Amino acid sequence: MIKNSIILSILFLLILSPIGLVSQNKIQVQNLQMESSIKSKVFKEELLPGALADMRIEHIALRGPQAHKIVLPADSTSLFLFVKGNATLKAGKKKFGIVPESMALPFAFKSITINVPKGETLHYAQFTKKVSEQDKVDFKSFPAENKYDIYFTRFSDCEPYTEKIKSPNTVSRTVLRADIVPRVALGTVQTKGPDAVGAHEHPMLEQLFLGLAGNDIVVHADEKSAELKEFSLLHIPLGSTHWATVGEGKKMYYIWMDFFLTKEGQEWLKTHKPINKKMN
Repeated sequence: MIKNSIILSILFLLILSPIGLVSQNKIQVQNLQMESSIKSKVFKEELLPGALADMRIEHIALRGPQAHKIVLPADSTSLFLFVKGNATLKAGKKKFGIVPESMALPFAFKSITINVPKGETLHYAQFTKKVSEQDKVDFKSFPAENKYDIYFTRFSDCEPYTEKIKSPNTVSRTVLRADIVPRVALGTVQTKGPDAVGAHEHPMLEQLFLGLAGNDIVVHADEKSAELKEFSLLHIPLGSTHWATVGEGKKMYYIWMDFFLTKEGQEWLKTHKPINKKMN
């Protein structure tokens, strides 16, 4: 009995030890299946299942020619990040030209249709987030100019910003402000190596990185490191001290996605200084 108690005590301490905690906080990375997906007319794969609560993430590839209808769940917000290929998105009477590095957020539609022309294969990541009761309250409180029937933008058209943890050579852009979808913000980071995004931590939010075309960096979180290539999705361990490095002759180009645990946590975004406002 004494020996059994000692063994149980040791196991309990191991679970609570820093070693045990680090193993739980590993960096999760998943490469999108860009090549094998072209064999199908419609290809789907789930990305980082269970990484974020109340969130389903999928990589979807559509091989043209086809008109692909997407029925949008009424109890969720659906966000589409288009990373490769060209197509047309139709929502009601509205049409948008999809190009690589663009995004769409349909709010007022039950469905959308994506038309992919012959010879094209469209790749996108779809994030489906359940709408909470707090989300509904926050949506109502947003000013009228922030309420869209559909939000569509190209990354290159978005407002640039600066941040202390990034070098002057870095180009950062805000792709989605935090006052459009409750407690969600997105932005891009682009630079050439050798360069880095400095070490920082934000325990008030969950964060994902999606490597865009040509991205080839190393992401560090506490004592862990992981490569993030183009068209790969990475989950930053919650509360970790993390940073990113890019080597000589390589490219850093990814989109970060912040999912705030509370509305107050969005104060973190004040560290982003819009360049236009700063110049004024």
